[in-house]
Amino acid sequence: MRKYRFVILLTALILSASSGKAYPQESKGNNKYDLAPVKGLIERIIPGKLNQFVLEYIKDDKGIEKFQLESSGNKIIIRGTGNLALTRGFNWYLNYYCHTSVSWYRAEPVDVPVILPMVDKKIEQECRFEKRFFLNYCTFGYTMLWWQWPDWERFIDWMALNGINMPLAITGQEYIWEKVWEKFGMSDEQIRAFFTGPAHLPWHRMGNLDGWMGPLPQDFIDNQFELQKQILKQERSFGMTPVLPAFAGHVPKAIKEKYPKVKITSLGSYTTGDEYNAYFLDPMEPLFIKIQEEFLKEQTKYFGTDHLYGTDPFNEMDPPSWDADYLANVAKTIYKGMNEVDKNAVWVQMGWTFYYDRKHWSNPRLEAMIRAVPLGKMVILDYFCEYTELWKVTDAFFKDPYIWCYLGNFGGGTQMAAPLKKVAQLLTKTEEDENKRNLWGIGSTLEGFGVNRFMFEWLFEYAWNKNASDVDKWIRDYADTRTGGKDVIAEEAWDRMLGVVYDNLVSGVGMGNTVEMRPNLEGKSNYTRPGKYDYKALADILGQMLLAEPSSLANPRYGYDLVMVCRQTLANLSLKVREKLLEAYKAKNLKMFDAYSSLFLNIAGDMDRCVATMPEFSLKKWLDEARAFGKDEKSRDYYEQDAKVLITTWGQKGNGLIDYAARDFSGLINSFYKKRWEIFFDKVKKCIADGTEFDQNKFNTDIADFEWNWCMERYNEPEPVKEAPQKVVLELYKKYAADFYKLF
Repeated sequence: MRKYRFVILLTALILSASSGKAYPQESKGNNKYDLAPVKGLIERIIPGKLNQFVLEYIKDDKGIEKFQLESSGNKIIIRGTGNLALTRGFNWYLNYYCHTSVSWYRAEPVDVPVILPMVDKKIEQECRFEKRFFLNYCTFGYTMLWWQWPDWERFIDWMALNGINMPLAITGQEYIWEKVWEKFGMSDEQIRAFFTGPAHLPWHRMGNLDGWMGPLPQDFIDNQFELQKQILKQERSFGMTPVLPAFAGHVPKAIKEKYPKVKITSLGSYTTGDEYNAYFLDPMEPLFIKIQEEFLKEQTKYFGTDHLYGTDPFNEMDPPSWDADYLANVAKTIYKGMNEVDKNAVWVQMGWTFYYDRKHWSNPRLEAMIRAVPLGKMVILDYFCEYTELWKVTDAFFKDPYIWCYLGNFGGGTQMAAPLKKVAQLLTKTEEDENKRNLWGIGSTLEGFGVNRFMFEWLFEYAWNKNASDVDKWIRDYADTRTGGKDVIAEEAWDRMLGVVYDNLVSGVGMGNTVEMRPNLEGKSNYTRPGKYDYKALADILGQMLLAEPSSLANPRYGYDLVMVCRQTLANLSLKVREKLLEAYKAKNLKMFDAYSSLFLNIAGDMDRCVATMPEFSLKKWLDEARAFGKDEKSRDYYEQDAKVLITTWGQKGNGLIDYAARDFSGLINSFYKKRWEIFFDKVKKCIADGTEFDQNKFNTDIADFEWNWCMERYNEPEPVKEAPQKVVLELYKKYAADFYKLF
């Protein structure tokens, strides 16, 4: 890698997939040999260019998915073993010939040359993994919460382009559960009070809490039901096999009113209070299998099936008993209910449960649970392999199928952290390990869509292209998709980032930044901790990026990258400024404290200005999308409050999950994070002036009122004036360049 020494830039510068009543019912529309979905995708991504492509199906005698790419005359020919092979081939063409990339957000434009380039030599790629899994229950809250069909359509296109064939599909299940709970004698009021508000449905679905921010509005339930039918139809049209939910034992507390003798156990409610506790039905109760059967029948009736069912008992909760025989009986009962309805049922179990509480989920207990299900009928998602590969310490999950997963994001946080080099090494070693047993595929279990999209695209390209393990070459090719062509400066900048933040820095829980944290002068706060790497090097890389070719700087994709690196550099600077604030406080130097608190607030305001150039990082957009679900002012206010709580307090006032889902949204920084720091600085300055000690615990208690009131009050801040990202980043680099080199 060439070494750049840059002086400061200041000087250099679904319709229902099925509707019959037979059980189990195959999903209809899952035809990977119908070209219409592929043609539709191409037309959506690059309108008006479809007639320049020839699409053909090919066979592979070994049953391996593959695509071929070449040109003939003035046509680009894409051949594939199915629709996902064709869309993967199309994405290869976009990346490596048009030097463009397609975002999972529909707001990010896609541009290609006016005259499409021809393929200079025949390309052929084979997929080495049968299954490519994507999504996490949490993603349906932290990212997809307010999505409507246009958002989903672009995202499904993105999945198809990246060859994903096993998406988690849990939208709209509350409509099914309404019908099921009605059959078991529960009223509409009881059912909707059991559900949480929209923002917390992922955790309700995982059996973590009930009723919080509820009751769930019926219009939301109906909307999501119709949306799920569209989602499934589209996913299946590409040949994907969606993972639908099943019953894991989570029941309403009110079921005791109808069945007073059944045994249910409270599993707690995270930190939202006992009134929101979740309850688990004992698997020995005959009611358990009856509920499972009714749910799967109803779900299959409306949504069809691809025989994959996500079922996760005891996620981050203690089971009623840790006895191995008890856990085996739970698994046996869950699977028996599935099998009664669908003889081809495969249970998809997320391994996060076993990683999260490894102390209790010992190998004997885990083995008892897994082996209670027939071999091959449970597949484990090894959830957080970039940090801990459970398959290595469980004899590859006792020979059952498993999927190697990269998590990569918690809470939808926007921290730069993606261990590309580490993951490439781990995956290569896993493929070559003779003890890997029944490795069924690879996948990602991200909690939210953050700033490191390239990492997920690399992961799924690796499934088709083993040469992607050469990450230094891959990242330079990726840089070309951001600039629209070869740009040595941009390539070198990305290559340098690979060694600074994208080497082995894992995005763990609570990896936020200093501006986002509940204010204090030292240590971390709740779910906020900084990444550890060379901050000065990243600031230098930002300066280098600004020296790219004018055409690169003008590219919206490269503009996005500039904003993300600038935002991170400013966040890193805020940490160093906080260190100076602590120094000033200890010295009782009010003048010094005033200077650095002013600098800190300026940084926060400029971070807000920086991310305001990107539509996906807008609080107003997040809230407008939430309010769009309301039918009157009262319901619109409810949806707004629900949307705010998730990304700030998470639970009720003063709870322990504050800032878990912190993110750098324009508007959120200025109106919430910056305001908290202003209140904090005023109180600390008063203590310095009075010669008294600052009481952090009292501040934490008092600031909870501000946090909760912010969630409950209507957000009325105007949308910031849109500015060109390149212009804003250049201005901010010039403004803070001296501070970067002084404090880093």
